[in-house]
Amino acid sequence: MKITIAQLIVGRDLTANQKRMEAVIDAAGPGDWVIFPEGVLSGYFPDDDHFLPTLDPEKIETAIGVIATRVQARQCHCIFGSATFAENAWRNTVITATADGQSHRYHKIELSALDRLRFSPGSHSEVVRVGNLTIGVVACRELLFPGMWAVLKQAGAQIIFHINNAIQPHDRIWNHIFITRAIEQGMFVCSVNNGSPPQELASYLVAPSGSVILKTRPGQDDIISAQIDIHDAIADLASRTDF
Repeated sequence: MKITIAQLIVGRDLTANQKRMEAVIDAAGPGDWVIFPEGVLSGYFPDDDHFLPTLDPEKIETAIGVIATRVQARQCHCIFGSATFAENAWRNTVITATADGQSHRYHKIELSALDRLRFSPGSHSEVVRVGNLTIGVVACRELLFPGMWAVLKQAGAQIIFHINNAIQPHDRIWNHIFITRAIEQGMFVCSVNNGSPPQELASYLVAPSGSVILKTRPGQDDIISAQIDIHDAIADLASRTDF
């Protein structure tokens, strides 16, 4: 299984964001997984009062559809973040687009104080099954809620994709938590952050053993890939022999 971390600088122009995403997807091969940051399509600027009023929900949905079509054409899989308008409210959403044309959406539940000014929370999380692979998705500060990860693990998740937008220098204190989550849950962890300066918290791919497979260069666009053996995920934590 090949995973590409697409740490991009998240911009304000939806069309420009979409084109940059398409360029990365066009380099993917069949079966590859391409992971982008939180809010990468719509932009993510919850500190700006004008952020949501300038977004057009219909244009966002059209762009999501174009990305999904591109993914299907490449026969790859893609996870990315965007603001979406659902059930009469703006949501901070994670979209999973798969090679078979399916599209799954997760609305971020654990909103930050800043998020709560702009978004309504989702109500539940669930795993996504793609062939023989079971994944979970979480967003940003949900890294800090191990109970959410445990629920996804119990539902069979072998890897959790964590899309992130943590670009303040103090956010670098989170870097060890990716390793913690991987070890405690016996699963792969892939976290992809916004590359906008002054980012100091990198993007990571971590093995169930806690070994760091990939780590980006912070504060810039950085697109890196690695192959993993998903069978290294530990299904039965009670009988693990690695510790």
